[in-house]
Amino acid sequence: MWAAVAAYRQKCKGAAAWAAAAGVLYLAVLVITVSVNLPLNNELAALGDPAKAADHSLVDRFEGVWSTANIVRTVLTTAAVACLAQALRLYGRTGTAAVRQG
Repeated sequence: MWAAVAAYRQKCKGAAAWAAAAGVLYLAVLVITVSVNLPLNNELAALGDPAKAADHSLVDRFEGVWSTANIVRTVLTTAAVACLAQALRLYGRTGTAAVRQG
């Protein structure tokens, strides 16, 4: 988000928008991590060793939800990196022009 603010202040609004999008995507990743993955990890830790669990249906249920959430986090993080790359590309074009004029 700081990158978005810095780019906006330097009149690089295109780069600022892409940097802000990256920040929003990464914030979504953090929300999924805290609301889905961490509670599941804590519940699995409370069960003990999954190999010794008597009821494997609990482990199977956790695995499906955890894997899905992890895939979503991976896709969102990849999209955030792509947004940051685009922001850097635009900032480099605008920043170079601003340095030459200034």
